[in-house]
Amino acid sequence: MLLTPYNGHNLGDAAIQYAVIANVRRRRPDAEIRMVTLRPEVTTALHGVRSFPITGFALPNYSSGGKASRRSGGKGPVAPDAPSFGDRVRMAAKHLPFEAALKRVYRGLAAVVRSPWSLLEEGRHLVRAMHFMRGVNLLLVSGGGQLDDYWGGAWGHPYALVKWGLLGRAVRARMVFLGVGTCVIESRLSRLFIHGALRLATSRSYRDQESKELLRRYRFTHQDAVCPDLAFSYVPDERLGSVDPPRDREVGVSPIAYLSRHGWPRQDVPVYERYLGVMVQFVAELVRRGSRIALFTTERLDWNTAAALADGLEKELGPALLERIRRAQVDTVDDLVRELSGVGHVVASRLHGVLLSQLLGIPVLAVSYDRKVDTHMADMGMRDYCMDIHAVAPEPLLAAFEGLVRDTDLVRARLKEQCARNAAALSSQYDLSLA
Repeated sequence: MLLTPYNGHNLGDAAIQYAVIANVRRRRPDAEIRMVTLRPEVTTALHGVRSFPITGFALPNYSSGGKASRRSGGKGPVAPDAPSFGDRVRMAAKHLPFEAALKRVYRGLAAVVRSPWSLLEEGRHLVRAMHFMRGVNLLLVSGGGQLDDYWGGAWGHPYALVKWGLLGRAVRARMVFLGVGTCVIESRLSRLFIHGALRLATSRSYRDQESKELLRRYRFTHQDAVCPDLAFSYVPDERLGSVDPPRDREVGVSPIAYLSRHGWPRQDVPVYERYLGVMVQFVAELVRRGSRIALFTTERLDWNTAAALADGLEKELGPALLERIRRAQVDTVDDLVRELSGVGHVVASRLHGVLLSQLLGIPVLAVSYDRKVDTHMADMGMRDYCMDIHAVAPEPLLAAFEGLVRDTDLVRARLKEQCARNAAALSSQYDLSLA
């Protein structure tokens, strides 16, 4: 059984789960695969396996507590939730000078009003989860940045990890952490939950050395393995296209909603707007120099940012130049592979927007918003093509992109070699974890 905080809308998570499912089936052809995810009706439709909700709690920035599943009737993907009355109140409060005080009052009232019902819903969820676990002999915490409390707090994924670990122990299932990343762990309760979950595992591996180092306080992790990100084991369908030969004058650009009001857990609007302004100037200059642009996203959360970037470019460029920009329709991993098959270079921020492009042999300039992106680019030998989102400016960004274009052949050769090495290392890790 695969455990992942995946809602079906993040293409990096999707590629990882496709890869894990394929590798499990290759090694255990008779195994029944199940998934525990944030949106089971979506992941069942995408991956063709039974799925179950990861939690019974309704938590901001983590889950809807099963509301989406009931609304869709289990028939497949659903549209993003419409704003509730509470959502509209919170959005209106953002513009008031005493927003922080209102937020504390709201959270206090929410805890008092919702707590009994939340506990009841979670209790029902535990009973159903135990039934779903029957017959499971391997609980695989399958990749991604799962050691994290940034999205949902301690009662989000940290609690989910230890809860499912204990459920696995109850049915005598082996728990394995495979290629997971360590992200933000801020609260003591989160650390307690994550410590307990890691302790329950019979095997643990991390997607980079720094993820392991961030856990060094837990002495039992010191001998754990480090392996490449599981997305390196994703094998694109050859029928979707090839990046050889690419259209070198087309540049894929994938913006991010980092610190925006478009669903990010924490907001810093000046940082977001500065980044967006830089991207408008940068992309406009690429167009003026003769490049064609393919705007794409690898996470639904970034759709509004892509639209804002397109609007900014419309104001910056005349109608004739605007024809050089297209909005790529990317809803699935197959769509992404198909759209990128003709792209010569990519500028992206999300880890798997960067990684999946590189997996296709495309040189990438990363505008990094997080340690995991910095670490990935350093591990790939691409540190020179990684810019900090907080300090990025149009001129340095253009200079770095020009350097990437000059070094295209060298970068492609290095990507091919490193991706092959990572895939081989993951094959060995799958053999060990699934033995």
